Parts: sequence; C-alpha cells; structure tokens
Amino acid sequence: MTAGIYRIIAVTLIAMLAIGLIPPGTQAELPEPGTRQATANEVTVGIYVVGFGNFDANKGTYTIDFYMWLLWDASDVNFTGLGYEFMNGRASSTVKLSDETDPVTNEREVWYRIQASLYNEPEFKTYPFNEFEVVIQIEDSRLTTDDLVYVPDTEGSAIDDSMNIPGWQIKNMEMSVADNVYENWGETYSRATYTISVGRAVTTTAIKTLLPPIIFCIVSGLSFAFKPDKIANRIGFGTSMLISAVMFHISQTSSLPPMPMLMTIDKIMIATYGFLAASLFVTTVMYIDEEYWKDRDYTKEVNYYGAIIAIALPFIVYALLNL
Repeated sequence: MTAGIYRIIAVTLIAMLAIGLIPPGTQAELPEPGTRQATANEVTVGIYVVGFGNFDANKGTYTIDFYMWLLWDASDVNFTGLGYEFMNGRASSTVKLSDETDPVTNEREVWYRIQASLYNEPEFKTYPFNEFEVVIQIEDSRLTTDDLVYVPDTEGSAIDDSMNIPGWQIKNMEMSVADNVYENWGETYSRATYTISVGRAVTTTAIKTLLPPIIFCIVSGLSFAFKPDKIANRIGFGTSMLISAVMFHISQTSSLPPMPMLMTIDKIMIATYGFLAASLFVTTVMYIDEEYWKDRDYTKEVNYYGAIIAIALPFIVYALLNL
C-alpha cells in the first residue's frame, strides 16, 4: 500500500519536472476560439488563352480555347485538385496533356487543353461604347474552402500575342481568387476567375454612331435657310430626317434584349429627336404666322430664334438625361 503511494508520488514529480524543462517557445499554442487548426490544401491554377471565337457581345456568349494547369502538394494521397468545374458554362473539349509528380518536391502538376463555351452577363448602359468582360470561372465540385483553396498563377497566366477579337480591343487581363458563399447550404467554395476586359474601337464606333445623327441634324437644319414661303420644302426636310433617325435608332437597338434603362445610344437619339422636332415646330409656327397672324410679320424672328433654340436643345436634353 505504502509502496504504491510512493510510486504515484514519484511519477507525478517526474512529470512535473519534465514539463518545467520544456522551453516556453516549444509549447503548442491553443488556437483562438472559432479558428480552424487544419490548413486547406492550396491548388495553384493558371490559364493561357490561345483562341477566341463565336463572340456575341449582345448575348454575352463566346467560345474560348486555352491551356490550364493545376499544381499542388501531393503529400496527401487522399487529396486531388482535379475536381474542378466551370461555373459560367461547359467545356466542349478537354484533353489532358500531362500529369507529373516531382519526386523531390512531391508537387503534382496537371496540364489541360480546353475549349469551352462560356457566358457572362453583358452590360449595355454605355452601349455602343460599352466594355465586355470575357470570364473563365472555376470551382471545385466537391471540396469547400475547408479542404481546397485556389491560388492564382498571376505570372504564368496570359493571352497569346496572336489572339484578337475583331472590332474589339483587349484592355486588361486579371487572374483572381475569391470565396463564393452558398448561403442556402452554408458552404463556401474557392472560385478562381480569369478576366479579359475588352472594349470597342472608340474611333470606329464613334464614327458609326455619331455621324448619322449629325447628318440628320445638318440636313434638317438647312431648312432654316429657306424662305418662309417654302413651307412644303421645310416640312419635307424635317419629316424625312425624322423618319430616317427613327429607323437608324431601331437598327442600332433591334438586336439587343429589352433594357430597363436608357443606353447611351438612346440618349444620343433622343437629343437628335429634340433638334428635328424643334425644326418642325419652328416651321409650323412660321406657317401659322403666314396664314393667321397677318397684322405683323414674325417669321424672321421665329426663324432666327428658333434656329438658336434648335441647336442648343440637343445638348440640353443630353445633359438632362445624364443627370
């Protein structure tokens, strides 16, 4: 009995002495409440774009051809980074080019050649001077951020110099990673996004968009140089240009989906309508003056001040629409 008590006391003293001999820096620190001790596996992802086609900016659809590589530490034999899926479309063709593991670093690197039909929501507020983002988005289909986190390969990801998009200019490229939360299921997945920002050729677009309305206004404005008795000619100029403007407006927007807001092209055309309507209004007032206000001739004043108002009105209307 006594020997057993002595044995317990001796073991206790030895344990206390051993704990006291452990240096303070080597003692494990307890994690703060709510933090995760386990580290998620990091998967480096990179994309190199070599081809682009079937681009429809009005629908937001495109086909993109690219190389993609995935790199991760293969020490955990139960982990794989190959469970990716595209979040904004589907791959029509996937070819695995290589699958190698470095025996020294134990890093596994897998390369693919992929052709995918993808989609991104277009933005029309500034149409036809709008920009478009060509996006490739991938997430793992099974593993949340507790198990997998993507790391962007910003240095290796790029676009081939030979790639171009007819009628568009490539402005910027960006590879990024963010957490995507699915609140309905209470899960968070790592999402890698490769974004190519493209914009229309400004000079060409400006000429195609602005030149017709300017010509409509100039031709209609020639009516201010006509004599008051040329009412039929003035009305003919104004109405023909108004019809032409409406048809041009329809041709510019007919391929677009219904918009809940005014686009830049709408604002330009509404300002054009303002000039054409003012021209016709001045002509109408002059006709009334000729026919009914015979006691005094107001035609010169109406024509002069009407021209000034008609010229200023489009700029005023456009400015008001942009408030």
